[in-house]
Amino acid sequence: MIALIRSPRFIELRRFAIAFSSRFGSTFLSFLVMLVASRLLSTHEYGLYVFLFSIGSALGLIAVLGQQILVVKHYRRDAGADDPINRTLLRVNAEWLLGGCGALSLAAAALFVFSDEIPYPYDHLWIGFLFAAVFSLSEYLQNYFRIHGSINLSLLPREIIWRAASVVAFFAAAYYGLMSGGAAAMVIVTLLLGAATAYQVLAFLKDEGVGFLRPRSDEVAPREWRAESGYFIANNVLNSAQAYLETILIGALLGLEQAGFYFVALRIAMLLTLPVAAIDTVGVPLIAAKFQAGDRAGAQRITGRLSMAAFCISLFGALVLAVAGPFVLTLFDEHFARDSNVLVVLCALAVSQAFFGPGSWLIMIGGGERFFLIARAIMFVAYLGLLLALGRTFGLIGIASASFVYAVASNYVAARWIAGAWGVDNMATAFFRPFLFGGAGAKAREIRLQTRFEAAE
Repeated sequence: MIALIRSPRFIELRRFAIAFSSRFGSTFLSFLVMLVASRLLSTHEYGLYVFLFSIGSALGLIAVLGQQILVVKHYRRDAGADDPINRTLLRVNAEWLLGGCGALSLAAAALFVFSDEIPYPYDHLWIGFLFAAVFSLSEYLQNYFRIHGSINLSLLPREIIWRAASVVAFFAAAYYGLMSGGAAAMVIVTLLLGAATAYQVLAFLKDEGVGFLRPRSDEVAPREWRAESGYFIANNVLNSAQAYLETILIGALLGLEQAGFYFVALRIAMLLTLPVAAIDTVGVPLIAAKFQAGDRAGAQRITGRLSMAAFCISLFGALVLAVAGPFVLTLFDEHFARDSNVLVVLCALAVSQAFFGPGSWLIMIGGGERFFLIARAIMFVAYLGLLLALGRTFGLIGIASASFVYAVASNYVAARWIAGAWGVDNMATAFFRPFLFGGAGAKAREIRLQTRFEAAE
């Protein structure tokens, strides 16, 4: 029994269980935060809160400057704490993060000073920028602890403690008359996220110290890290736009009330990506290790199983939401249920993301960041045109449909590159390959594939 508990497979299973339960708790608490805020604020003020939160989250994902991906790709888990590559990597991460967070903090200060001269609701943008600075640091630390297998430090501070504390703080602020509007709610979540991130920073410094900030003679950052960071930043911009652009545009052009509804519908639909988030937390470091070792067969086994599991769970959840969606929307606002068809489209988007599994992560850590950037940039231009055309013609459901088309196209392009470059199929249907094409033939194909890649290298 002790040997079983200490076995690598059991340890990874335990990590997945912790990650999944943490992600489930995070999703539930995120839902609860939205619900409590919508009940304590008017529809208009809730829309302002959503507007600022979306801007802050979008800028935070950009301002991390791709370092959360760089550390996952290059950090050597099995190396010692004094490893020169890891020390150099952490120093590069720190320099880039200082630039991103510092720029956001300075912008927040300037916006605060001149807030009286800025029209509503943009006079509150300083809160969104301050939130973005904290969020970017939190995003990096979440991935740093994930690559170390420290799931509790990776997920608990931001995903559980911060959200739970936000719910309590909202009620307390309302009780004492401090919940004056959406801007006040945003200040509360920013302060609490800062506290949670400070705890992660202390844990990071306890593990790494500050010695890595002083470079040694043998510690020179590879040139390709700068180029990779540039590609990661550009892809983060596209990811950020895909996640938050629609809500921001709706708030700016259609009204804060409409933005509030779309944010709620999108977050409800994103409940279906919970399995993908849990799989990414545990599975991506394992797949990255397989890539580093050149074990493409091992990477395929992990990817196929995890993608299929995520897809099945998400599909079941979508069927439930198709029936219960109108009732869930009514919990936030009695008028939200009239646009429940928008939720159906967004659920289809979430299921499609689960079908492709960790594809976007695999193309990043597999060396396809430049290709993915160019392909997504081209598709993003088409997406903007589609967004404008469908939004004008069909309203909110047209905007959701444009997002669905863009998400499927991006994931499919990534899947084709991964299959061509690494021989790994990240789609959920890859799970059935050993059963449909198993036996000696499959083994022979695997050997031929391995030989071809070794010759190319």
